Order: sequence, then C-alpha cells, then structure tokens
Amino acid sequence: MERVSLAAATRALIGKNAIKRIRRDGLVPAILYGQAREPLPLAIDRKTLLGALTAGGRNALIDLRISRDGNEETSTVMLAEIQRDPIRREILHVDLHEISLTETLEARVPLALVGTPEGVTAGGILEQHLREITVRCLPTQIPDHLTVRVEGLRIGDSLHVRDVSVGEGIEVVTPPGEVIAAVVAPEEEEAAAPEVAEGAAAPEAAGRALPAGAEAQPAPPRPEPKAAKPEAKPGRPERKE
Repeated sequence: MERVSLAAATRALIGKNAIKRIRRDGLVPAILYGQAREPLPLAIDRKTLLGALTAGGRNALIDLRISRDGNEETSTVMLAEIQRDPIRREILHVDLHEISLTETLEARVPLALVGTPEGVTAGGILEQHLREITVRCLPTQIPDHLTVRVEGLRIGDSLHVRDVSVGEGIEVVTPPGEVIAAVVAPEEEEAAAPEVAEGAAAPEAAGRALPAGAEAQPAPPRPEPKAAKPEAKPGRPERKE
C-alpha cells in the first residue's frame, strides 16, 4: 500500500461562484469527512493532487497537511469519491475520508487478469465481468490490485470471486459466486446452407456459360397428361376395363 503526502487549505467561501473561482486558480474543491469531525471544506492544488493519485492510486493512504488560520494539522485520509468532467475528464471535486490505521474498513480493489486462457488459444473469447472486488481489512493491508491467473480456462469455463487468493487478514466482501471472467465459444457467423432433398433437381444458374464447342440442347418434351376417367354415376358401380 502506497502512502503519499498532500497539502490542503481550508476555504471559507462556498457556493457556485466560489467554486468557479477556486478552479480558475488551479485548485480542486474538496470536503473532508470523519466520524469525530464536522465536514471541512478544503482546496487542493490540482497538479499536486494528480501527482498523488498517480503515485499512490485510488486506495493510497494520504497524510493530509491542512493549513488553517496559520496553523497546520495532519490527518490520515483516503479518497472516498472523485467527480470528473464527463467530457474533459478533469477532476472537479473530491471527497476525503479520515481513517484510523487500527480499524478495518472496506475498499474496492482492482482485478488484473494474467495469462492467455487455453480456450482463447482454441478460438474462444475471454469475457471479463468484474473489474474490481470489495475487501475488508486494515488500511495498511489494502492491496494495490489482485492478480487473477486465467491460463487454465477452457471454452465454457468461468472464474468466480471464490477463486481469488487474498492475503492473511483480508476478507472478501463481494459474493463468492459472482463471475469474474469466462471463456465463451465464438458465435457462428454464417448459417448452414439448406440441404437439397434427395432426388430433387438443383436450380440451374441463369446465364451459365457452356463449354467450348458445346451446343445448347433443347429441353426434353414433357409427357402428355392422361385423360381423366369419367366419374362413376351415383347408384351404378364403376365399370372396370
């Protein structure tokens, strides 16, 4: 688990206009929550925040240095939520949660699939259904990610949450039966051609070229239909010939 340091300053101004001004100054508005404190509005330098996220990831432990009224206090926090612009993906706001290093908590941990499944080599397709799972442990035990090996998966096989190995002291909260990944057979792209019934003539292609020197042969004449026998009159037996 990475541990990074981050500086923040309290902000007295709130509201849309104040938030716009903070962002124009290259800062990110934030709020610090905790069980033993009131929500505290903060402002964090954007570049410093991006550097901390790059170095530590989403589950990094952050030693937050808070400047307030000329004094500085330190608190251990984690990122609770990040709001981004849907188009430019810039960070608009962050929620920070004050934690205790001696109390367990829940965290979402990314899953990393490793290896090429046997089923993919045989022509199958690997589908990943879960990108992360939730675990419960001490803050210092939260893994950066969990590695899941998929080499043994054949076509029709699947890997579940219960198959993930975690370290001692880590409890998996996600239901064990949920599917992480599966190898499925490729879909048939073309339907099978219809079979021709035995004895039925295959349709002749229009405009088919004849071999060199061959002449077209007229179609054989159709046999004349036989005349139908007269119907027997009612009350008289039919005459046999």
